Amino acid sequence: MEIKGQDGCYLYMRPQEEEKSIEEYGSCLKMLKENAANREEQILSIANDMKVLIIEDNIACQKLITAYLKTLGIKSISMRSGEEAIEYMRSGVCDLVLVDQILPDMEGVEIAKTIRKQRNLDEQFPPIVMMVSYEAPDMEKILEESGILDYMIKPIDIKQLKRIILAYQREGKA
Repeated sequence: MEIKGQDGCYLYMRPQEEEKSIEEYGSCLKMLKENAANREEQILSIANDMKVLIIEDNIACQKLITAYLKTLGIKSISMRSGEEAIEYMRSGVCDLVLVDQILPDMEGVEIAKTIRKQRNLDEQFPPIVMMVSYEAPDMEKILEESGILDYMIKPIDIKQLKRIILAYQREGKA
């Protein structure tokens, strides 16, 4: 079995000789998984100068997200209400906004619309990702209308959060 590097990726090349053992295929798969994990870690290390705004009234959820971001070297600031977050966004700067779908004082969609309205037209908006308890049938339409780029289903899973950071870290720096 042969593995060739091409543009930073590894490709499986079909062996020209007889079939290899399961162990050899297993070691190839292990090497590919390790390479993918290393690539993600390299990308995530670039994100360590990000600042994430977390708008979540559930303290346990806030702490989970904050702790994971801290392991990546990403700074975060947490807010428990929409009004507090809107006030912060008038002068505060962040690279990514994670907003709960429903807060005690307003909904995440309303927060996203307000944040977008209060920014100058020439300013870059930070990507906004909504944390939802369930996936509504018209979720894509709701997100598009409010300027929310993506969503995560609660309870928040570290894999979901990692996917969001990987997806929006560069946009936050654009």
